[in-house]
Amino acid sequence: MMSEEARVKGRRRFFKQALGVGGGALLVGVVGSEEQSPEKPPAPTEPMPPESARLTLPGKDMDALISHGMTPPTLETRREFLGTSVVTATPRHFVRQNLPLPPEEIVADRAGWSLQVQGVRMPGQITVGELQRLGLMTVAAVLQCSGNGRRFFEHGPSGSPWGVGAAGCAVWSGVKVSTVLEHFGGVSEDARFLTATGGEPLPEGIAREDVVVERSIPIDKALDDCLLAWEMNGEPIPLVHGGPLRLIVPGYYGVNQIKFVQQIACTAQPTDAKIHSTGYRFRDVGQGATTDQPSMWAMGPKSFVTYPTARTPQRAGLVQCAGVAFGGTEPVAKVEVSSDGETWREAALIGPDLGPYAWRVFHLAVEAPAGALPLFSRVTTVSGRIQPENRIENERGYGNDSWRDMGVVVQVCGADDEACLRPPEDAPSGRRRREGPVELSEAGQRGRAIFREQAQPTCATCHALAEAEAGGTVGPNLDELGPSLEQVHAAVANGVGTMPSYTQLLTPEQIDDVAAYVFEATR
Repeated sequence: MMSEEARVKGRRRFFKQALGVGGGALLVGVVGSEEQSPEKPPAPTEPMPPESARLTLPGKDMDALISHGMTPPTLETRREFLGTSVVTATPRHFVRQNLPLPPEEIVADRAGWSLQVQGVRMPGQITVGELQRLGLMTVAAVLQCSGNGRRFFEHGPSGSPWGVGAAGCAVWSGVKVSTVLEHFGGVSEDARFLTATGGEPLPEGIAREDVVVERSIPIDKALDDCLLAWEMNGEPIPLVHGGPLRLIVPGYYGVNQIKFVQQIACTAQPTDAKIHSTGYRFRDVGQGATTDQPSMWAMGPKSFVTYPTARTPQRAGLVQCAGVAFGGTEPVAKVEVSSDGETWREAALIGPDLGPYAWRVFHLAVEAPAGALPLFSRVTTVSGRIQPENRIENERGYGNDSWRDMGVVVQVCGADDEACLRPPEDAPSGRRRREGPVELSEAGQRGRAIFREQAQPTCATCHALAEAEAGGTVGPNLDELGPSLEQVHAAVANGVGTMPSYTQLLTPEQIDDVAAYVFEATR
């Protein structure tokens, strides 16, 4: 067995060789903004789990997930745990929840869950049990968070720092939305949108439109291929994934696929709920949200290698590479793989083709000597759309389809270098944990008063923060999240998800003070 010193030297050798493959810029382009040093082993391309990752969520394989917070649950699938099957196992499927989960009681009587149907010729309500007698539709579809790939943006947008694992492919079964609308006499003549409302309990003291999970999609899309699903991967949809009933919008980002759906309505105008009207909008860095900016609806083509990864060292020789690719709203035509970002080889599409909205598994064997092996992939759709090389910079870090950002660097080891072949050990969270009383600056003291009392609704209404004696559960636990100063400032100024912008309620100086307070109180 090799000594620890030899193991460290092997890691350093890997890093130095990585710099030699296309230069240092290549490595930075692959692993994102994490700082690297020749005196340290290269950081894996997936973030290490914080202490909260040791918490559990019923039905989830926590070893396969990275926790970005548990209140509400925000879990990312580790790249190497996405597997080589088309379908993502439910226990390993990512989780993104905007509000706290409803109580378990709502899945105790799944058949009795009631759905309100409005904006039709005969408005009414219908239970899941009655929906199941109307018909059946099954679709395999990729579910992806709008912010998947956010951690690669250099300006540090607020929100969960997703790598590549805020995506999964599942098989959903339910009834077509069009069938349900026909059951109620058909859509109203002026209908342009389908507006769906989630069933999460809403906190008191906050205006409904500021917090409700309610989104609108084009009515043509709703009538085409959307469904109301009660089954995921052959089993009743778990509560954490939206059971007992979820709207599935194939090819659209996950925020549109409303969980615990309790109402659908055909409407002439889109909802004025913040999560739709100004939330999840694609806008330039530094620009505030407006209703005329592009909404995060249809996904674009995307692919990435899922094995091997920076956490799975390989022996020199023939390395078997696999990954997943999807076309967004259209089928995959081909996938190519590269180790330098310039020369590409076409990979084989393997396994069953489960339809235009599912991802395809691809495979390619690559001959690799000992050292650093960068791996990129890019997908081309049937219409000729090609996955872009670079991301489009935007304020919220949405829609990152960059093949360069999605790349990975694999450590390839000599045949007998057992120390090199050991998987990297999980490092503790880089955050400093707060111990003892907090010493606040003058700005922090002013920000504390704003956080607790002045902002409307107050920050303490939604967020948990020990220093402020706040126990809110609507937004992320700030002690757990440990946001940067820039992230807090961006969130307060621009809003995040259901959280509204405070630019009309607070002065720029007050926003600076709140950001200073949260940053100081969580460090």
